[in-house]
Amino acid sequence: MNPSPKSQVVAIGALLFALVVTPWIRVDAQSPGKTSVVIASVTDAKSGAPLADAEVTLSDLNLSARTDWSGEARLPNVAPGQHKFEIKRAGYATMEVDLMVQGDSTGPVFRLISSTTALEPVKVAGDPSMSYLADFEKRRAQGRGKYMTADELQQKQNRSLVAVLAQAFGGLMSTPDPARPGHNILMSRRTRPRLNRVDVHCGIDIYLDGSQFLDDLEALHPSELAGVEYYPIESAPGEYRKLTDNCGVLLLWSKK
Repeated sequence: MNPSPKSQVVAIGALLFALVVTPWIRVDAQSPGKTSVVIASVTDAKSGAPLADAEVTLSDLNLSARTDWSGEARLPNVAPGQHKFEIKRAGYATMEVDLMVQGDSTGPVFRLISSTTALEPVKVAGDPSMSYLADFEKRRAQGRGKYMTADELQQKQNRSLVAVLAQAFGGLMSTPDPARPGHNILMSRRTRPRLNRVDVHCGIDIYLDGSQFLDDLEALHPSELAGVEYYPIESAPGEYRKLTDNCGVLLLWSKK
């Protein structure tokens, strides 16, 4: 059966399309785009001196190199177009910049600014069992009394210690010191009956680092203390529970 004139036209059209399109695709595949060699220079922004061992990275291509003694870094096979450069070196602020790469080779110069960033102090948490605050931490974990930590006290550094403790511990109150005009002392909110039938607030026993403290409490600053604990007399630790008329025990621990 002979093909019809219509089918012959379709076949000829398909053949012509193949002859025109196929060679164009093959030529494109065999002609890779040109690449560039980027020779980057890194210098100190103030002195202009070359910086060795700086890292130059093209983050969008995952390509990087380090500068040599002359401050130069070579990055080969960089495709033309805009790329993101990142330049890092110890002691200098990191630079990020977008640059257009074109031609056989390009030579950008990156001027880094010296960085004097101060390191934050490192806090090392030691084993409480080996610390002079071991008993404080143990009692705080048990919740036998009321407590303030060094961080909480530091936040109150500009206030009177008497005022801070009177506000933090509900069982305490601030009252004028009869022996030191213009100063305040801490008293328990509890009262004791007296022979004259006038109830009065009773005092508290105060200890600093385990020794009885009889000086002016307002002479101490909250930021000087590593911890504070307060107990009603009946629940105070045994070694601090004395036979006195006072109603509470305040334990202060200084920073050492």
